Amino acid sequence: MDDIAITGIGIISSMGIGKDAFWSGCRNARTGIKRITSFETDSFSSNVAGWIDDFDPGQFMPRRSYRRMSRVSRMAVAASVEALEDSGITIADGNKDSIAVIMGTAYGSSAHVEDFFVSLLRDGPRGAQPFLFPETVPNAPASQIAIFHGITGPNSTFCQNEISAESALLYGRTLLLQGIADTVIVGGADELSEMQYSCYNALDILNRTKAAEGESISPEMGGGLILGEGAGILIMERLNSAIERGATIYGLLRAATITGGITSPSHYETGGKEMKRAITLAIKEAGMSSEEIDQISVSANFSGNLDETEYRILGAIFAEGRENLKVSPLKYLMGTFGGAGTTRAAAALLSLHHHLPLPTVAAETLKTRGRQPFEWNIPPAGVEEAALMTSSTFGGGSSGLIFTRL
Repeated sequence: MDDIAITGIGIISSMGIGKDAFWSGCRNARTGIKRITSFETDSFSSNVAGWIDDFDPGQFMPRRSYRRMSRVSRMAVAASVEALEDSGITIADGNKDSIAVIMGTAYGSSAHVEDFFVSLLRDGPRGAQPFLFPETVPNAPASQIAIFHGITGPNSTFCQNEISAESALLYGRTLLLQGIADTVIVGGADELSEMQYSCYNALDILNRTKAAEGESISPEMGGGLILGEGAGILIMERLNSAIERGATIYGLLRAATITGGITSPSHYETGGKEMKRAITLAIKEAGMSSEEIDQISVSANFSGNLDETEYRILGAIFAEGRENLKVSPLKYLMGTFGGAGTTRAAAALLSLHHHLPLPTVAAETLKTRGRQPFEWNIPPAGVEEAALMTSSTFGGGSSGLIFTRL
């Protein structure tokens, strides 16, 4: 079986716009969580999110290309522009049908869904705004990427809540291994909108954190979700192809698994049985042992149920020789959103590429409750060979991904 190489990275994140700025944010544990000023939050239990306040699509494409795109499509296309340029791949008639675009998103453009529905209610079927409708479907970002670059290969979108991008990664790998595609543009993207935020608020699952203008953010540990937004795009290809064209190889996708547990739609898996199975299967598929994992990027997101379960499961898997287990909960810095998986994967790959570990916290932090400060540790440079990325979503799904250096 050919190894799958990642040869391009593009990032639009609250932690930094562009691969380099994002990596600087990761390395320095610079939070992207801030007070929301893009819509009114006075009536909500929270007013913070990992939202992006400095994204200008004009830096990546002409206005005529993005003027009717939704925010999530603009972020996805912008990230794809950076990723393709980073990879050195030129799209032409000879290869455009062998390039796949596979995306993951939880909600697509919830803002366009609201705007279209409001126009329908206000003006009736004949008055509904037709130019809004194309962006109401979840596969709009993947379609816009293909249209912008002139790609005619396979095009798919996965919507699986918080493991949407992870599902896209698995499918993209399958297309490469089966020879259906030679290159896969794989990514995840979601946008923050007032409607989406109000829905989470109505479900009473937001972290009850409010901050005044200029005030530092102090999330309630285990107190609920802090939402985020962004787009992460990776360029994947078979290793032999990447080597032949002399591409920069950030790392290899050595293993990828998804499991499903039994739980109610709005809750994480109780007990963590399938979370543990996803992680152990990934380690086994990679032909490794737990002792060979150098860093762990966890899916912890300030939700008491998920974070505590992950702490317990990781403690069981890495029990031997890991008395002072350290983990990297990047959602503590950028918030949680369905398409976050490829952004987190990019962080792990950049860490392996630069021989610089991701910032960590003590694993015990995951089981902390209340407004208690925690300390980020910035490890020194070292030989990082393998990274495990865990993911879980409400509804019971779990994923384990392992990335290694070439």
